[in-house]
Amino acid sequence: TAADKPHVLIEKRGGLTYVVGSVLINAPREKVWETLVDYDKSPEIFTNLSLCRVIGTEGEVKLVRQLVKPGGPIKFDYVVNLTETRPSLIKWKRRSGSFREVMGTWELEPVAKTSSTSVVYSIHLDGGLVLPPWLLASQVKGYLPTVLNALKSRVESSQQGRKS
Repeated sequence: TAADKPHVLIEKRGGLTYVVGSVLINAPREKVWETLVDYDKSPEIFTNLSLCRVIGTEGEVKLVRQLVKPGGPIKFDYVVNLTETRPSLIKWKRRSGSFREVMGTWELEPVAKTSSTSVVYSIHLDGGLVLPPWLLASQVKGYLPTVLNALKSRVESSQQGRKS
């Protein structure tokens, strides 16, 4: 159904350009959460990510290094400050590395009277003059459905007791 397909749009929030994608996953929120916070395994799910590793912590904040390969010869290597609010919100902001700004969230909301979860992914990227936000936004908008579908199929397949 259309509800099962990811929706992706570009929106302005406080003058910043965000790409926002949402998808309905037929699994409980806790299950989606566990999949998302298993950072070392993220590259198995998300093909554009070749590395995702927690390299340190500062109190509640995790320092996560990500190596992103959106396609072609381009690679982005950066570290984000990541905060988890279990089981509903994962939030990150660039600390060092590629880009001028990287910030985003995963938001997980249970769907009333079902065992499904509404998942919303938002990201703002600014690569400075070379990669302005509008250019990055159109790139991200193009592959975000793939990212959301990959998460959906990973969670739903493990939900049926078939461990991948």
